Amino acid sequence: MNYSDFAIDPAMIISKELSKTDVVGNIILPKAQVRSVLTKMKDVTDSRLQSGIEVQVQDLVENDVYTVTLRCIDNAKYSFGAGWNAMKYSLDLKEDQVLKLYWDHLNTKFILLNLPYSLIMD
Repeated sequence: MNYSDFAIDPAMIISKELSKTDVVGNIILPKAQVRSVLTKMKDVTDSRLQSGIEVQVQDLVENDVYTVTLRCIDNAKYSFGAGWNAMKYSLDLKEDQVLKLYWDHLNTKFILLNLPYSLIMD
């Protein structure tokens, strides 16, 4: 699929400046942005999110796919759990970097946007 042929819906982007906690442990994702993305996810319920659901994150530049667990903690915080460590180390993510993910609802996966937008938006 060529993502340069599609307009990216800003409501489907999760963007987070990584804190020390995010790079040492599991990442806590912005609640409002995750809830916006959840509107386009199929078969996602509160109880499934408490247990955790596996989602894929694709890096188009390196052609890698990561599987991470999206979970709701305490009915208020969303995080990536299992799989996050492998992803953050592989991508060499550091504190103060901004992680940007786009929910591709047609292919039911996140697309990593941590690359120049000109590669996917011209």
